[in-house]
Amino acid sequence: MHGLAISAVARDSGWALLGVQPGDRLIAIDGLVPRDVIDLQLELPDAHAIVVERGDGQRMTFTLEARLDPADISMEEAVPGGIRECNNHCAFCFIRGLPDGLRSTLYVFDDDYRYSFVWGNFLTLTNLEERDWTRIGYQRLSPLNVSVHATHDDVRRRMLSNRRAPSIVPQLKRLATLGIEVNTQIVLCAGLNDGAVLERSIGELAALHPSVRSVSVVPVGLTRYSRLTRAQSIRRPTTEEAAAAVDQCERWQACLRDRLHVGFVYASDELYVLAGRQDVPPAASYDGFPVLSNGVGLLRNMLDEWRLLLAGHRLAKPLAKPPPRAVAWLTGRLAAPALERMADEWQAFAGWRPSVRVVDNQLFGDQVSVSGLLSGADLVRELHCLPADIEDVVLPAGAFGFDGRRTLDGVSAETVGAAHAGRVHLASTPRELLAILTAATPLSKLARREPTYRPRSRSR
Repeated sequence: MHGLAISAVARDSGWALLGVQPGDRLIAIDGLVPRDVIDLQLELPDAHAIVVERGDGQRMTFTLEARLDPADISMEEAVPGGIRECNNHCAFCFIRGLPDGLRSTLYVFDDDYRYSFVWGNFLTLTNLEERDWTRIGYQRLSPLNVSVHATHDDVRRRMLSNRRAPSIVPQLKRLATLGIEVNTQIVLCAGLNDGAVLERSIGELAALHPSVRSVSVVPVGLTRYSRLTRAQSIRRPTTEEAAAAVDQCERWQACLRDRLHVGFVYASDELYVLAGRQDVPPAASYDGFPVLSNGVGLLRNMLDEWRLLLAGHRLAKPLAKPPPRAVAWLTGRLAAPALERMADEWQAFAGWRPSVRVVDNQLFGDQVSVSGLLSGADLVRELHCLPADIEDVVLPAGAFGFDGRRTLDGVSAETVGAAHAGRVHLASTPRELLAILTAATPLSKLARREPTYRPRSRSR
């Protein structure tokens, strides 16, 4: 069928005022049939008329007197016809390192430029057809996020397990001629694309600035289910190797900042933690956080926001110090050092301190340290270990998916919350943590923020 099927319409929106309802189908925007949510976003702002087909087949044309907001409707399929799947066989692919029985959407081998443009997913550019290049250029689908891993062709093909993968530098140059900006990433595998190979990759990508806006260097994370052979040589950096890579990135930053006026290459938070660094760089080093969603600068952003919030609270309520109570923050290992510092700063202000509890990721193994990949079983296990007198427990909201309802192993937020007698909350931002600490009256058990859709990226 042509057009886009509408699954939800925001109340009191321009769509609702026109009478558009769930179950209708958007057939045309100024005579053009929308193929996917990209067409919707690009064509609607200047649209003069739309055609909507009712469930009974009746078609209605609406002349638009005001702009319709694409965010006010949801589609049954954002990209009808299915996602473009990956044609590589990376040994370190997160999806290949999943056990059976998790949330079904986790098993999609996506490598789709449309998802990169809309949601920030990383793609490899190995499956593009000429018509895709035409659309990218015509609609200026920018920026895109691209997994480079190495500019050396042989190394990159080895990492992708795809001997037919096209050379990446000419592809990036072609995107530049189309006016497309790109954020790139390098998933660092020790002994394979670090050292001299990383040096070459950063140098060749920097030569493509400003079309290539940034390079993120992220350590490979393997799960206990990753299927590796001796010949693939995929290995996570040691502390010493991670420290060498961080030093390499910072040397390039110092050099490139004079030439490009940005640092350009950024080590991820995880690489800093793996390297044993006690602190992440100041906010200025991240040049506006261009790749925050790829785990680059999240810890610095969180620490700085926390300090600003505490300072504002001191000014607004200098005498209002919440009475002590037993609060526990549960987290993955990556965010734990930052949360410990935030807890210390709260203690300096209020005189009492929330405890930070690190949840071991027994589902995936100790190489997976982000809070968003904690399973329901791991969270329930830790909740059972908490002292019974803990009054408020804060869980990482990211572990419950975009809608805040279920963990990746299918455990509901309510089931997890029932594992402890205290009040259990979901939070993902410093502001939400502060609201729980400063609540004048106890919040209800499993107080959950409104679900917020956040773009996510996957390592390819």
